[in-house]
Amino acid sequence: MSGPLLLFGDDGSPGADVAWLWVNEQRWPGWRVAVLHADPPPIGPPPGAEAARPRPWDPPDPRVAFADAAFDEVVHLRAVADPRLALLETPADLVVIGSRGHGLVKALHLGSTAEYLLHGPVAPLVVVRHAAAVRRALVATDGSPHARRAMETLAALPWRAGLEAVLAVAVDDGRTDTAAALADAAAVLGGAELETRVLPRTRTVAAAILGEAARVGASLIVLGTRGLGGLRRLTLGSAASAVARSAPGAVLVARALDSGRP
Repeated sequence: MSGPLLLFGDDGSPGADVAWLWVNEQRWPGWRVAVLHADPPPIGPPPGAEAARPRPWDPPDPRVAFADAAFDEVVHLRAVADPRLALLETPADLVVIGSRGHGLVKALHLGSTAEYLLHGPVAPLVVVRHAAAVRRALVATDGSPHARRAMETLAALPWRAGLEAVLAVAVDDGRTDTAAALADAAAVLGGAELETRVLPRTRTVAAAILGEAARVGASLIVLGTRGLGGLRRLTLGSAASAVARSAPGAVLVARALDSGRP
């Protein structure tokens, strides 16, 4: 069976339960979902490529998709591998994880799976903190290829057409060509429900985005990530990780395909 694939990172935690509910609050006709459970390998010799490769699995308590979610197929996978690598190396059109847990996705902090994926997502990534159906989305753009890929991801989601409102914002940080960035957003996301707005940077870029999302009641924030690494990651952080750390709903981040990994 073919069709876009949603890869769901599952560690059995309450955070994963919330993320699974979020997945099922949206509609995914034509999509498949793969539920991936990754067991970190024991201390000692590496398990080998065969054990690390995700394989079909019949879990004792499988995730069951709601009928209204309209998935074409639900499969379960298991791997003996670092969860970060298992999620990065399993081909998917969209990855969804919870923001908290006791293994796969601990609370967002430097070194966690969520933080690791936020700084170098191969596939677009959604970090979920609340299991609400998305009705309003805020898209933050700086005119970069990363922001464009994030917007294209939103545009391709099967439930995007049912959103009540989409607000595209550009933060006037002194570096962004806000007019060009919002024109690009209109080209990708154009529709009667699309609004555009320039936000003054009175605090950090992340604070401006979070404040506007709260003002308009957006339950999904969409933005690109450059994938900072090394010392820059330690000292600067990123708007994507700062937003994902504090957003009350869900955050979708993406990175341009030709950017490589950090």
